[in-house]
Amino acid sequence: MGKRFGLTVMALLFLTGIASAANYNGMLKGWVHPGAETIKENGYQGAQTCVMCHPDALSEITQTVHWHMATPIRNVQGLPDGSWWGMLNRECALAGSLTISNWTASTNGHATVQAAGCGVCHIGSLPMPPLPPGAPATEAQANTVDCLVCHAKDYNWKDRATLVTDATGTHWGEDKSLKAALSITKVPTNEACLRCHEHAFSYDYKRGTPYTPQTDVHAKAGLDCITCHVTEHHLMPKGQYESDMAANDLPNVKVTCSNCHGDTPHRGKVGKVLNEHIAKIACQTCHIPVVSGISYENWGKPVLDTIHGKYSELSKYDKIPSIKGIYVPEAQITMGHPSYIWRVANTKSHEDVQSWMAFQISNIKSPGAKIYPVRGLTQVMLFDKKLKMWQEPGMGFLKDNPQMANFPALLAPNREVYNKTGDVKAALDAGMKPFEAMGFTWSGEWMAMQVPGTSYVSVNHAIKKIGLSCNKCHSSHSVMDFKALGYTPEQIKGLEKPQ
Repeated sequence: MGKRFGLTVMALLFLTGIASAANYNGMLKGWVHPGAETIKENGYQGAQTCVMCHPDALSEITQTVHWHMATPIRNVQGLPDGSWWGMLNRECALAGSLTISNWTASTNGHATVQAAGCGVCHIGSLPMPPLPPGAPATEAQANTVDCLVCHAKDYNWKDRATLVTDATGTHWGEDKSLKAALSITKVPTNEACLRCHEHAFSYDYKRGTPYTPQTDVHAKAGLDCITCHVTEHHLMPKGQYESDMAANDLPNVKVTCSNCHGDTPHRGKVGKVLNEHIAKIACQTCHIPVVSGISYENWGKPVLDTIHGKYSELSKYDKIPSIKGIYVPEAQITMGHPSYIWRVANTKSHEDVQSWMAFQISNIKSPGAKIYPVRGLTQVMLFDKKLKMWQEPGMGFLKDNPQMANFPALLAPNREVYNKTGDVKAALDAGMKPFEAMGFTWSGEWMAMQVPGTSYVSVNHAIKKIGLSCNKCHSSHSVMDFKALGYTPEQIKGLEKPQ
């Protein structure tokens, strides 16, 4: 009955909108964990305690993006459909490296902004990433799942962000305290999600569109992350309009504004005109007026970090500190209006929706395309002077790709060595070492090369109730570059007229 009741309520959410969503979230927040007394009496031993009452939980979570950091993909230009891709095995532009090279990268054993130890946000306390992509978890691996990082209201992030060495190796820790275990919530709170996904609070980092009551109208209304990202047995829908993330647990599930607001959300005197915009303009385009973050990075040019240490204390929730006086890539930080590109939904009927390097694929002529806001990122990354990307294991499919046949092999520095020394060669030697066991090689000679084109970081939060005024777009000083969007000179003249 409980499951049926939950599904019925969620169906009602999409019919009745935000008010009902807030009421449903309120019901969940009033929920009390029925196992609290047992935990209080017997203590908490990690996932083994949870599976006593939730026997399917570990098998479910170890089949998700939160475990594999990858899923079978579709419509990603340059990658075979059905192959496993995600943050596990694609280069993260903002981290300048790969997960495998930086799983336990730290600053003196602790997670910091600059070291970017990827494993600190993985759902399991593993000494290395779960490889190969898509491999079933062993029982020992599954038992490392940290249930409380998502389901505890009170969680000490410092316990998680500190390296631990035991019989399994060196890995990130977790909070197994009684205090955390007695604060279990039925569904993750916003604060729990933001422990790992909050790298948007800072002026100078990542998406620059935070989800807080101060910045987003939905957060202010009390909507939780799971109101829109409705989970199914721990599987999480990301949505179909992403430009920079290949993995998706539920690629057929829509996560769109129309789920709650419908296709004609505007009312009043100008409601009809505004609703007509929806055919070509995504809701976010008008309702996300400002983004911030890094817009340029040069990983071939380490500089001593004075700006980041002063300004990028990221976290309201996870308390990851930034350290002054260590080496970081040369970067440019901006705040202002987003960039704008055409996108189509990643469905089976569309081809080449995404690029594995987050390039723009759709254009004004793409059927069903709409203009979306994004944050542009220009990258100077590290490449092999002699080897091509197709020569690396598992990448042979690129050899016959005209765009990629001569593309140099992308290299992965170890961020900890990079931060401490500013020595790019030493960072690459350390970063490429974990790949040797998998048959990867590198020539030992590196070069810094600007990645051709601009990569785009998706932005979907920091929604304002009142969108951009008409003259922000319909003027000779439009926030949009109509020419770059593909409009003809005649069309641009019409678009620039006040509406």
